[in-house]
Amino acid sequence: MKVMKESFYEASVRIDEEFESAEEAHLSNKPSDKASVKVLDIKLEMSRIKNKLKEQDVRSKSDKSIKGSAGGGIKKDE
Repeated sequence: MKVMKESFYEASVRIDEEFESAEEAHLSNKPSDKASVKVLDIKLEMSRIKNKLKEQDVRSKSDKSIKGSAGGGIKKDE
């Protein structure tokens, strides 16, 4: 059986990029491919392992046909 591990990290990074003017730097919303990136700190927030085929129902056919009752208790003879 194959599984998928998802990991979520919080990272602190420093990005250095050179621009022709202060206005051009101010208007930039994300770093370009030419920017240098240095990871300052990285922290694992959480990870989880789950079945790769998450829609897969592992119950057998006989289990699927069993119906439950919310009332519970013992049924009287009819």
